[in-house]
Amino acid sequence: MDLDTILNKPLDGHLLTEEEAAHLLRLPPGQFGPVFEAADRLNQSINGRRVSYVFNRNINFTNACTAACAFCAYRAEPGDADAFILTPEEVVEHAGRTPGIDEVCMVGGLNPQVTLDHICSLFAAVRDAYPEVHIHALSPMEVQYYGERAGLTVRETFEKLLDAGYGSLCGTAAEILVDEVRRDICPAKLSTDRWVEIVRTAHAMGIRSTSTMLFGHIETPRHVARHLAVLRDLQAETGGFTEFIPLPFVPYRTPLGRAGRVTEMVSKERALAVHAVARLFFGRLMPNLQISWCKLGIKTALEGLACGVNDLGGTLLEEHITRRAGGRHGQAMMPDAMADAIRRAGRVPVRRDTLYHYLDAPVRNG
Repeated sequence: MDLDTILNKPLDGHLLTEEEAAHLLRLPPGQFGPVFEAADRLNQSINGRRVSYVFNRNINFTNACTAACAFCAYRAEPGDADAFILTPEEVVEHAGRTPGIDEVCMVGGLNPQVTLDHICSLFAAVRDAYPEVHIHALSPMEVQYYGERAGLTVRETFEKLLDAGYGSLCGTAAEILVDEVRRDICPAKLSTDRWVEIVRTAHAMGIRSTSTMLFGHIETPRHVARHLAVLRDLQAETGGFTEFIPLPFVPYRTPLGRAGRVTEMVSKERALAVHAVARLFFGRLMPNLQISWCKLGIKTALEGLACGVNDLGGTLLEEHITRRAGGRHGQAMMPDAMADAIRRAGRVPVRRDTLYHYLDAPVRNG
């Protein structure tokens, strides 16, 4: 395949094929420069030099989970001494630790001791205490798990969540949307088709969602390209994704890491290549591409701004999942620090809300 021909397609408004995306991902180290440049050109034609971020706080409402995914170091067994379930009062206290946040991101595990009614009580408590804060919560897996246990359809589950103050869906539990990979690393989780079905239902109900991909473990370039194609097809159908977030796998304390199957994180160059190829593959269908500073570090995240990235994600303030897996880049950045980092990279910082409405100015905090 001719590299220039492939790279010019998205710049001319044409979509890459899966085969072309996989070809780009297979390039040898040191040959990604033109891919990065093309992704940057495409991003700047869509977003200019703006780089956005959201002032948010993560809250894990439980750490107990029955799924036992091979990539997770955070979970506890239900009933373990260190397993917890937050109360509505505790969730409100967590949300109030940093005044002025625009979003609470709330996820947990598949805990048989938690009910859908309890989750709704958490959302309602946050809504009542902080009505201006957007509740971005639950993965499609959690929606299915807690909805089924309540005897509800997916639509009925979302309706109940909306009544409690729910705002938008986390596009996690996607991992790699290829079932042969899912059967290996997360066999207890829903299938690719079911993940798509739940997200499609959310979008049809006017509920927006993020989209994610966990990479740097056992997947191949072909699997990554297939994952991107699943998301692109759904986005073309519904327009409901707010962003795409590639998440590099942190292996150090996970079952995959302890078994010696994946012992190191993906290289910086290959991580940036995944972001660049995603930008080129989605074209204008997915205008927002986020990079995870807490997994890759702020220095690499800023390098990503020249590889098609236009969003640095959230301030987080609490981030336990990456840290428990052996992450080495912290769990909190205040808004001023995030805006200053963006300026250092020669870009224009813009604070946003969950749904990518740009807000007037960065908060002066910290």
